[in-house]
Amino acid sequence: MNPKYFVLCLSLLVSLPIWVPLKLPAQKVASSVTVNGKFTPLLKTIKTQMAEQSVPGLAIAIVQNGEIIFQEGFGYRNIESKDPVTPATLFRIGSTTKPLTVIGLMQLVEAGKLNLDAPVVQYLPEFKVNPKITVRQIISHSSGMADMANPYGRTDAAALKDYVSSFSPQSAFAPPGVVLSYSNPAFNAAGLVIEKVSGMPYTDYMDKFVFPALKMFHSTINSDMAMTYPLAVGYETKQTGLETVRPNPNNAAEYPAGFVFSNVQELANLALFILQDGQLNGKSVLSSSSVQLMKTPVVEVEPIKVSYGLGLIIAEERGASVIGHDGGINGYTSYLKTIPSANLGIVVLANRSGFNAEPIFESIIDSFSKLPKQQTETPPKLDPTALAAYAGEYEVRSADGKIRDTLVVSVKQDKLIVKALSQPEAELRPLSADLFNVFIGDQLVNNISFLRDSTGKITFLSASLRAYSRIK
Repeated sequence: MNPKYFVLCLSLLVSLPIWVPLKLPAQKVASSVTVNGKFTPLLKTIKTQMAEQSVPGLAIAIVQNGEIIFQEGFGYRNIESKDPVTPATLFRIGSTTKPLTVIGLMQLVEAGKLNLDAPVVQYLPEFKVNPKITVRQIISHSSGMADMANPYGRTDAAALKDYVSSFSPQSAFAPPGVVLSYSNPAFNAAGLVIEKVSGMPYTDYMDKFVFPALKMFHSTINSDMAMTYPLAVGYETKQTGLETVRPNPNNAAEYPAGFVFSNVQELANLALFILQDGQLNGKSVLSSSSVQLMKTPVVEVEPIKVSYGLGLIIAEERGASVIGHDGGINGYTSYLKTIPSANLGIVVLANRSGFNAEPIFESIIDSFSKLPKQQTETPPKLDPTALAAYAGEYEVRSADGKIRDTLVVSVKQDKLIVKALSQPEAELRPLSADLFNVFIGDQLVNNISFLRDSTGKITFLSASLRAYSRIK
């Protein structure tokens, strides 16, 4: 898996395990696709990954040069009824919701109703975190707010407002603008900004202005509406095998961060929107300047060259800029990537938590672009003195102010070791400057970056785009 692209799963944020490997049982794959030989390598990769990762169902769309060149479903949307996945099958898309929320905000900016650099409190007097935090900062994960998510909760109309009103100064762990740290609470505040500025509920605004503009006519946040369409059942891997996620997640306070239902046909339009700077089918959804703002880095995790714009992750792969967003929620995983230099967009949806689509992306890039193979960097050799500079304790907090996890980094027998409160020891092996791969035994399970301030002092540790403050 490319260490520069991350699965940002809403369902994983409660405990945030950062290096437990997932072992999956074998499962049969069903597919009715029949296409020409150009897609043979891709189909082979899909079949292999579905079997190895035990994913019940998968849907994929590829866009290139302004049109959909491939869309297909594989496997089952329900393993009990054996209903097949098709390109029209709805999946929950988790954090791939975030660029859609930002499109709603940018519509209000273009209408002259919202200023990205205005303090959030200008629109939300109940926002008590920090009066200096701006709208731009809450949608670029640079607000300094901690992370937290709950897939289950209230579903009434006041849930979002009450949730945002519960934030306090303890919901932030750093000053705004200092560090990139993924925060679902910040994005939920952005959804409430849409409500206050537009004068209508977030879900109604999305239904009336965002989904129609992108021709996403079956996409919805309303689970009762989603049930009226072909809908993929979500699955999670347990010790006994795949289990259906019951009940289905629902929490109105988290809708803006990760609760949209969509399919690959309609998310292909989002990919085209990104590639075409706001244009779709010859019509402007947003101005080119607004979309460029979304695609422009605001803050970066420098060791991995990953940054966040406005609702979009910007990374580098094979020397090319890659722009999109991935996500997940209990039972579902979603990926959306665009590569502007190849005029290529890729959407993958799966009805299983934690599915890794990176091998599928690599196969598509091999077949439909001329990007060179990923170059392997020569790892630096660090002596014990250099390793000791990273030693210390690092903690991550939830938006309720509670410590969620502490990582202890130490040097043992000339090796850098990391230990989480609830995890076994793991070895940090240097990959490049301030970037380390995390190994349990000989298995690579994640990566960790160390972030420095302007003086060169290490102040944060970054894992899965969440910043841990150095406390010792």
